[in-house]
Amino acid sequence: MIDTLNFRLNNVTKYPLTRTQYEATTSTGETHVVVDENTGEVADNRKIRAILHHDSDSLIPLSKRSTIYIKSSHYSVSYFYNITQDFIDFNLSIPKYLYGTNIIQFVKYFSQDCNTTYDALVDFVKSFVHKHFIDVIDMKDIELTRLDLCYNQFFNSKFDAMKYLLEQKELLTKHARSTKNDYRNYDSSFMYITKRYSFKVYHKGTEFFKNDRKELIKKNPTGHGVDELKEISDKILRYEVTFRKAQINYLFEQKECHLPYVKFLQNESARKSFRLLNRDLYDRSIEFCEQGKHFVFAPISQDEAIRTQTVSFDRIIFAHMFNFFWDTVKKYQLKQRLSVYDVVKKVDDLNKKRDQATSKALRAKLSYNKPMIVALATLTQYESIDALRKSGLFSKPTFYRYQKKLKDLGIDSEARLTDMPPPTLDYVDYKYYFGRHHIK
Repeated sequence: MIDTLNFRLNNVTKYPLTRTQYEATTSTGETHVVVDENTGEVADNRKIRAILHHDSDSLIPLSKRSTIYIKSSHYSVSYFYNITQDFIDFNLSIPKYLYGTNIIQFVKYFSQDCNTTYDALVDFVKSFVHKHFIDVIDMKDIELTRLDLCYNQFFNSKFDAMKYLLEQKELLTKHARSTKNDYRNYDSSFMYITKRYSFKVYHKGTEFFKNDRKELIKKNPTGHGVDELKEISDKILRYEVTFRKAQINYLFEQKECHLPYVKFLQNESARKSFRLLNRDLYDRSIEFCEQGKHFVFAPISQDEAIRTQTVSFDRIIFAHMFNFFWDTVKKYQLKQRLSVYDVVKKVDDLNKKRDQATSKALRAKLSYNKPMIVALATLTQYESIDALRKSGLFSKPTFYRYQKKLKDLGIDSEARLTDMPPPTLDYVDYKYYFGRHHIK
């Protein structure tokens, strides 16, 4: 469910041992390799930006990029240490960190709901901080900067997965075009990128063969054979939403998650009273509401939130991200194509309700023109709604009126499948292949 995690350790100078641990550079630019005695993991400090003072031949490092190698896996965690601005950014895939591949997902066996997923994420972050930093870290200094939510959808075969992907690309690009964003279409994937978030769907088997397979051949901690993982991944379409800080902030404001921090602004009457009582705090509260927030893994008081633009990354904001992810995935689910007889039966069933209505207005509202509905319903399963609308076959008022009636019947452009059942959005197949990794 959760894949890529980017977080930032702020105020590094508060933690002298950790600072030394990740800085570790001599005056001549040589690199010190830091090895964790408990885990055997290595912080390989390879790329360093620095100022060279020629009068003293001293180096003052500005920033550095490096990796933490995971002893039990081929995988490594990237980090960027901005020494001048006093923070370290970490970038990792949680499943690859834990299992060596993200075919195995970061989920709990007995529940994949929002609260369980949130608790698992927080536990992981705390565990990572405890394991990889020598100092005891205040979690208020751990700031979330990016989070990817994902889902692996299983099909009966690679053929079914690729055919489903092809149908998605033909019909559902309207969701990308409608937002006027950067839409990209490839042989085994498609994606679109907005200023706040990205969404992509791709064939996992193709990606696995290009990337994870060659690394797992070198070192494989999964307990599965590489060929077995390739065979399983061929049956998977993967959905991913990348939440950048801008999207997390957008959802935070859209869902009014700021209100618990500024309760005195919840209604106009309270707002006017508070403005008179404490104008300075009122102005700072308005500024808090209007500016972007820093999301940290710790409780934050009202005063601290207003003063620092920092809020807690709590289960409420995560729930909005969780729901946004699944709403996006559901937009890209295809339905079983209906036969003409199926459509006729649906129309007949609704016309029975019309005949039972006592109100003349209600009967008119429930009335369905069977020939028109059947013809349009059949067309929509072969051509997109947008194409039909632009064809000029119907006037705009007629088209939109019948489009609404089709929606009432449960018929839309996503009804494209003929020779396969619609795939599920659950974890039953996933547990069959990988459940043992999650039972503890």
